[in-house]
Amino acid sequence: MLKKPMPKCCICGKPGFSKHSEYCLVCSKFGFRMKMRRYPHKAVRAIWDYVRKNGYVCYYTKMPLEMKNAKSPWYCVFDHLVPRNDRKVVITTALFNDMKSDLSEKEFWFFIDQLDKYKKKRIKVKRRRLVYWDRLIPKEY
Repeated sequence: MLKKPMPKCCICGKPGFSKHSEYCLVCSKFGFRMKMRRYPHKAVRAIWDYVRKNGYVCYYTKMPLEMKNAKSPWYCVFDHLVPRNDRKVVITTALFNDMKSDLSEKEFWFFIDQLDKYKKKRIKVKRRRLVYWDRLIPKEY
């Protein structure tokens, strides 16, 4: 009797983790993480399309993402291009997501450029009003 081969993952093309799964183990866990965050269907579809086209690489830098070690700074996390807006979500490293924080994508790249100019030419960093920065200021006692 011929043994039926494992089906291929519908996202990355690697072997599925069971005869009944359409995903490999990595894509299955990744999909579960999106499901638990309850992202809108369009956002999830856009993320899957991105992964199919590019693999698990950072949206901002195209560097490969760590998919297993959640403690790694290179671990794959979800980032809102517009802070707190679930309609447009991308994948990036935990490190870059923390750096971007409450910045829009445009603000993030502006300050990366400002830091580069300061580091290379000692040009002072320009201040800019931040649209999504609404941190609470602690009361002083």
